[in-house]
Amino acid sequence: MNEHKLTDREVDELLEAIWVCRENGEKKVEAIVEMSHARVHAAALDALEEEGLVERERDEVQLTKAGEERARKIIRRHRLAERLVVDVLGLSLEQAEEFACHYEHSVVPEVTDGICTLLGHPRECPHGHPIPRGEDCLENRTEVSQVLMPLCEVPCARPVKVAYLRTRDHDRIHQLVSMGISPGAVMRIHQCSPLIVIEIEQSEFALDRDIAGDVYVWLLQEDQ
Repeated sequence: MNEHKLTDREVDELLEAIWVCRENGEKKVEAIVEMSHARVHAAALDALEEEGLVERERDEVQLTKAGEERARKIIRRHRLAERLVVDVLGLSLEQAEEFACHYEHSVVPEVTDGICTLLGHPRECPHGHPIPRGEDCLENRTEVSQVLMPLCEVPCARPVKVAYLRTRDHDRIHQLVSMGISPGAVMRIHQCSPLIVIEIEQSEFALDRDIAGDVYVWLLQEDQ
């Protein structure tokens, strides 16, 4: 029994590294560990094998069917996040990479598909790597699911999680982030008019409706 207990984030980082290394024609354990942002020891791959996510033969690793599906979703989220911040927010490739690493661990499938639809189903990330297709792509959807909405349209007293910030105004981005409003943040709407009053991490902030319109969120259940 492997004693190395991996966090979900470490598992995701390793699966992502295996996928990217495979694209580069590399299956060696050493290359995968070096590629992984988690910087875990090679023995961590034993844990993935026990979970049925990878198969190992000597010093080479390959994804199982279950590992392939999970890695595909991670890669899809990461590369769509890069497209989002470069195409919609106008950030640099370096900033896109930092954002994407955070984003890929904080979204649900419905939000990923919604962002893909919003972007017009891009085929490649800003670095030119292929973006795995989703159901929204296969169906050629043109309308974003109602699960995503701007903060200014959220009913009062509802908990929400931030999906993305849709603005190229860097001052506005910094203003929102300084309040804790960034992808993955959970907050509750206390007032809807004339200002949007939110509670986030036990602090309250008031936003103009036009600023709140740049914050896209999805509704959570009361117990989330």
